Amino acid sequence: MTSSEPDPIRSVRCLGPLPRRHTDLWVLIGQDGGQSIDLEDGRALFVFSDTLISARTPSYPRRPPPAAFQGEVGTRGVFLANSGGIAEVKDLRAAWADIRYYLDATGFPRELLRPSMAERAQGIRFWPEHGVRVDGKVYLYYIGIQSVDPASIWGFRSVGCGLARLDPDTGECERLQTRSEWRLWPRLGTDTHVGVQVVRDADHLYVFGSVRDGLFSRAILARVTPERVGDVDAYTYLRSPAPEWSGSVADACDLGPCAADYSVSYNVHLGVYLLLYVDPYAKTLSARTAPRVWGPYSEPRRIAVVPHEPTSEMVYLAFEHPGFTPDGGRTVYLSYCQPHFRNNSLLALKFR
Repeated sequence: MTSSEPDPIRSVRCLGPLPRRHTDLWVLIGQDGGQSIDLEDGRALFVFSDTLISARTPSYPRRPPPAAFQGEVGTRGVFLANSGGIAEVKDLRAAWADIRYYLDATGFPRELLRPSMAERAQGIRFWPEHGVRVDGKVYLYYIGIQSVDPASIWGFRSVGCGLARLDPDTGECERLQTRSEWRLWPRLGTDTHVGVQVVRDADHLYVFGSVRDGLFSRAILARVTPERVGDVDAYTYLRSPAPEWSGSVADACDLGPCAADYSVSYNVHLGVYLLLYVDPYAKTLSARTAPRVWGPYSEPRRIAVVPHEPTSEMVYLAFEHPGFTPDGGRTVYLSYCQPHFRNNSLLALKFR
């Protein structure tokens, strides 16, 4: 996708907000994130970051919640730093509406990545990234977030990246440690995300990440064999597109521009690796392509400004869902988020 190549994009359609899950006991007011992880058995694991839930009451009718949460709607409100569940439907919108969340003993969705008491006292919570199923377990990458200004919705900072092992049948999740430390990857620059996308290719798992300095993020890449995915010392990092690999994340080379979170998949229809992201401030969807998983990736091609509310300061957490493409990658679907617990929205990008 260079400027001299024919435009491969046929259309971009906004399919509107995705449905919010609700039961006779609780309603989902809103959430951030929405990564889907193909479990390769007909199911998909969906993981979310900040999630707001309210109990049903006689005054709150049995219908999906309103487009925006305004005021008290139930006797019990639950804020979760993360949540997740399983879907078996292959239509993305239907799957989103039918996610079977992992529940606590009271029947409410629960956190998968739980901080210790000491971490809670420090204002630390955890946001999931992407993951991969290996030997029946999902290895789920995540970032640690620390609140520094509770009065602001942007009053937080990242404090490192970790890895957890999750049982997709029960939702039980173990955060892995090395040398008594959950931060398997330190923060680089202003912000670092490891595991924003995991791609299987031949004998390796390729683990994409991002590093932000100031307002702009750049992509980085690691790889590891599946049998050693839980061993941080087994990871190597792309230091040049030759490709050459290093055992130190500090040597990771710059794969070019991206957002803090983005998607990478092999697109069968195009015959290339497709990297998609939304610039959070310009609110613009961009695409990059590469002949191999490690690159080189093309310069970004701006596709469209994504629909958003006029009051949305940013658009973020845009993720492709390659397990739900109906036609081998000719049509790809992306969900994305806006602030203030608005609905996740859905785009359909169709290639020629």
